[in-house]
Amino acid sequence: MAVIIPVVSGLLVIYTLKKLFFDRSTTKLPLPPGPPGLPLVGNISDLPPPGKPEYQHWLEHSDRYGPISSITVLGQTIILIHDKHMALELMEKRASMHSGRPKMKFAFDMIGWINGMAGLQYNQTLKLYRKYAYQQLGSKAAVSRYHPLLEAVVGRCLWRMKRDRGTNLTQHLKTEAGELILKVVYGYRIEQHRNDPLVDLVDEAMEQFGDAATTGKWLVDLFPFLVYVPEWMPGAEFKRTARIWRKTLLDCVNIPYNYVKKQRLRGDESRASFVSQSIEQAQNEKAFGPAEEHAIKWAAVSLYAGGADTSVSSMDSFFLAMSMFPDVQHKAQEEIDRVVGTARLPSFSDREHLPYVNAIVEEAQRWHPIAPMGLPHGTDKEDSINGYRIPKGSLLLPAVWWFTRDPTVYHDPESFKPERYLEPYNEPSATNVTFGFGRRICPGRVLVDTSLYLTFAQALAVFDIRKPLDDIGKEIEPVHKLQGGVIARPAPFKVVISPRSKKHEALVDGIVKKYPWEESDAQNLEGITV
Repeated sequence: MAVIIPVVSGLLVIYTLKKLFFDRSTTKLPLPPGPPGLPLVGNISDLPPPGKPEYQHWLEHSDRYGPISSITVLGQTIILIHDKHMALELMEKRASMHSGRPKMKFAFDMIGWINGMAGLQYNQTLKLYRKYAYQQLGSKAAVSRYHPLLEAVVGRCLWRMKRDRGTNLTQHLKTEAGELILKVVYGYRIEQHRNDPLVDLVDEAMEQFGDAATTGKWLVDLFPFLVYVPEWMPGAEFKRTARIWRKTLLDCVNIPYNYVKKQRLRGDESRASFVSQSIEQAQNEKAFGPAEEHAIKWAAVSLYAGGADTSVSSMDSFFLAMSMFPDVQHKAQEEIDRVVGTARLPSFSDREHLPYVNAIVEEAQRWHPIAPMGLPHGTDKEDSINGYRIPKGSLLLPAVWWFTRDPTVYHDPESFKPERYLEPYNEPSATNVTFGFGRRICPGRVLVDTSLYLTFAQALAVFDIRKPLDDIGKEIEPVHKLQGGVIARPAPFKVVISPRSKKHEALVDGIVKKYPWEESDAQNLEGITV
């Protein structure tokens, strides 16, 4: 006993000194400012109310508490970041500590999105996902293999727009995005003249994900023990919803992947795709086991789901902006006519000579950021910034919408002004935040950027995009509004699209002749099990 007492006393002194001096810089610091909470539940009443876009709610929060603020809900600390430099400091420069994902019981565990790139923690599994994604799609050289496919896909979309004169615009853009990503990822040819089952499937899955991943919307995220409540009990409708949405997700994962496996078994490998090439690569490395198959399958659905949904929002907002800001449209058309002429469509080789069109690609993503509050990052290690404590396990919510609207960075931020990136303004690129941060940056961003350029350049080359008219011939003024959810689509709007001339109309018709309609692979999905 005489020996034990001094040892225990010594350890106690060491522990006390450590807490007083070595831990003082972090644990003694205050959390970022925020509203006072209630006992036990904390700031549960400060979460966004139903129907109000999250970015608007948190912007009002920042007006009261400053560029970095916090709330705590049932012990979970949420850090709201409305300062781009702080966001980049934490999630780029300190990515080793802030690249995790939150524990979202409903979206990740109950539905299954935890297996996708957006849901995985930063670990070896995610690194394997990103390895395959980068090798197949992570560089301009890799994406250049798909230039002919992009020209065909965009051309067919232009033809549909010409036919419908602006009606069904969003559906045509969904078809374009779906055709591109399904061909790239799975080598699958969609239905050209009616709804395709896989395009509809991923659209449904992404709408569900947008609802499922909204912070604070699902009670089970706040009270995880509710997962054990029987589905039949009153108030447990979320369990039935999770079961239905989980099936949608698993169909997205397994049906197209098993389609590729079926084609490979039949010896039909003529259409190279992300999945087929990744499988071949893993087999050549003698490393194609259950872990690799899981990684390829879920990396594929992550690219499929993310690419098919997010680019549609950017393209939709571009057509809205062109109708709202006709001077921008005319300036871009003048540049295209001067550089490219009117005898052909703009191509990828023209891009470096079209600075204003390139600025439109950039501005479309600033003006309408597709994830206004980003995807939350999880903090894996205690940290601090600007005198505030960032506890381990915190959720970091970067206010991407505000980063793209900050009037100290972007003059006249609500206007669509591509010239802001050119002389004499030279305002900074917005895509260094709209594609995500650090180790969680979108792995398909090069393909997205390439497809947006070609769509915008060719649509501007051949079409006039105008506001619709009411019954007495007066222009209907459209409004740019973001809908709620993790992925923010533009609120519904209408535009009128028509060829600039007979010559331009002939250019559109010529694309379809050059790239004839393909027979769909939809019938080949029959009999594929999940």
